[in-house]
Amino acid sequence: MDVRTRRQAVIDAMHRDGEIQVRRLADDLGCSEMTIRRDLDVLSRDGAIRRVHGGAVRVSLRRDEPPYALRALAGVEAKQRIGRVAGSLIADGETVILGGGTTALEVARALHGRPLTVLSLGLRAQAELADDPAVRLIAAGGDVRRGELSVTGDLAEAAFERLRFDTLVLGCCGIDVRDGVTTHLPADAAVQRAAVRSARRTIVIAGGAKLGQVTFGHVCDLDAVECLVTDARPVAASPFEAAGLTVTYA
Repeated sequence: MDVRTRRQAVIDAMHRDGEIQVRRLADDLGCSEMTIRRDLDVLSRDGAIRRVHGGAVRVSLRRDEPPYALRALAGVEAKQRIGRVAGSLIADGETVILGGGTTALEVARALHGRPLTVLSLGLRAQAELADDPAVRLIAAGGDVRRGELSVTGDLAEAAFERLRFDTLVLGCCGIDVRDGVTTHLPADAAVQRAAVRSARRTIVIAGGAKLGQVTFGHVCDLDAVECLVTDARPVAASPFEAAGLTVTYA
């Protein structure tokens, strides 16, 4: 059992029982107690669970934004497809902004070995590309959100004042024909608006569940987006095409 499958099994057990014990999980999953403890430590660090003596208990999740660790385990294959398709829309030699989030990380993985200049708002994507000799990597400043590991705040916005990029690849929490692109936190939205202004074009990456959703922080209207890359069925994305947005299916 690989790490991702095992941690998903841990989360499933948590949702089912409300609390989990290291010894029982090790028996159920056929691995050592030390392995389970490491998994619980990682999931606790990312805000998905709360560690207690001998195991872990469920946390009270915010209704607006599940922890990164939970999102990272959901829809992995669809995110990988979206990442590959979005990567294929970027030409060698481009300057690229990558937003934060789990799907943007898959875009970063699709860019390996490409002669590109990349600024990522997510630290995980930065780490993914840090040792790639083909990629010129730029690190944005700002406050780092715990668990999410994305940068926000005035220093992050300042990164875009003196730079102009070819393409912004932007994950979102919702995209809607009337309300455009939205995210949960207004502070994240401010940084993303600065990124939109700094880029010649914006590609939004969004799983089908985010289509038609509207969240708290407004990033941009639909006319600021050149292309939507999604795994949604064409019928779900047809309102966006009717509004004049190019939709590419993964």
